[in-house]
Parts: sequence; C-alpha cells; structure tokens
Amino acid sequence: MKNYIRLFVSTLLVLASVGCSATRSSNTARTATEQVLLSAAIDRSLSNVSFEPLRSQKVFIDDKYLDSVDKGYLLGTLRHRALAAGAVLAPSADESDIVIEVRSGGVGTDTEESFIGIPSVGVPGMAISIPDIKLVQRNTQHGTAKIGLVAYDPKTGAAVGLGGQSTALTKNDDMYVLGVGPIRSGEVRQEREAAVGYQSPTKTFASMGSKKSNSLAKKNPLSLVDGSMVRMAEMPKTTESSGNGVSR
Repeated sequence: MKNYIRLFVSTLLVLASVGCSATRSSNTARTATEQVLLSAAIDRSLSNVSFEPLRSQKVFIDDKYLDSVDKGYLLGTLRHRALAAGAVLAPSADESDIVIEVRSGGVGTDTEESFIGIPSVGVPGMAISIPDIKLVQRNTQHGTAKIGLVAYDPKTGAAVGLGGQSTALTKNDDMYVLGVGPIRSGEVRQEREAAVGYQSPTKTFASMGSKKSNSLAKKNPLSLVDGSMVRMAEMPKTTESSGNGVSR
C-alpha cells in the first residue's frame, strides 16, 4: 500500500513539474513586403522629377485630386523633396508663389505565380484530383506607382510648367526549389539589407549568396539638420560652490 501511495505522490509531483507554453504571434493587415514595395515605387517615381526650380519659392502642395493607397507617405515624400530642393512650404495656396497639384494614376500591387512541374490532374470518373507537383515555384509581387504633377501660379491660374507623370515599378521574388525556400530577391530585400544590415542567424539556404553587411545601418548616420542652420542655446554658467556649501 505504501508503494502505491509513493507512486501516486511521485506521479503528482512529476505532473506538477511539467509545464507547457505557447507563443502567440500576429500580423498586420498589410504585410511589410507590400508596404515597402509601394513606398519604394513612390520614392523611385518622385526621384525622376527635378524640384530644383522650386528653390527659394513658397510652395503649396494641393492634394485634393489625390486618391491612393499610402497617401500620407506619398505627400510626405513630395514635401521632403521640395524642402530638400530649397523650397519653402506655404500653409495655403493664397500665401504661395507656386501650387503643386499631385494626383495618382495607380499605386498598388500585382502578383504573378508560376512553377515548373506537373499541374493538378483530375481522376476520370472520380471526384478527386492529383495535386500539383511543383519542382520549382516562383511568386512575384510587383509594386507600381504612377504619380502626376502640375504646377501653376495661384494668382493667375496659369501653368508654370508642362507638368507630367512619372511611373516606377518595384518587385519582390520568392522562389522555392523542391519545397525549400523562399529564396528572396528584388527591391524589398535590397532595401532591407541596405537599411539595417542583414545576416541570417540560421544560415539557411534562402540566405546563401547574400552579401554580408554590418549589423548597424550606418556607422556615421546622416545628420537630419545641417549644423550651420542650428544655434544651440547658451547654457547657463555653472555656479561655483564655496566651502560652506553656499553658491557664489
């Protein structure tokens, strides 16, 4: 009887010492890959536009005709490039020298899938089919940004240039070989590696052939504000303390 009691108690102790855990993960409604594809396409599209003629001009950016995904990033990038060219952003059209109207001709993604292998085949006379046998599979996602710009004088309403459209395309490739992958290539991977550095901790097949990079984005990061434009406030002089602890 004592042996049974000891066995029962030992079993309880073992069960009590055994634990389990679960890790919960979640994803955003839009994948980071999609968002980077579109932001990179927007960057490329606006990089084809010269903003130098806006130097020293008061510019108002009008977005009333802009209706697109990632509208905030598009407008922010447009403002950034105008500022980088030396323009001054005006709070309203009436207070500006030039109004820039921005519009979208298409900001979005498309997906293409292809594979080498044997496609799905139905079995005659039976409601079943043999699934695909994919030796090599490739999934490509494209990001497209077509942006239109026109500039005019708010006082006369006359155009100050011909304006035009700029279109850019980005892509992300995921390849699987005999089910192993993804082996990634394209602008998304390039941007991520260039921005923050990348080195697979697992040394998987998907990371083979990639260039090694530093773990930090840049050893000497670019200053956001030119030092010549900022004047540090004069710090108050420190007071000297006398031997009795009273400042003088």
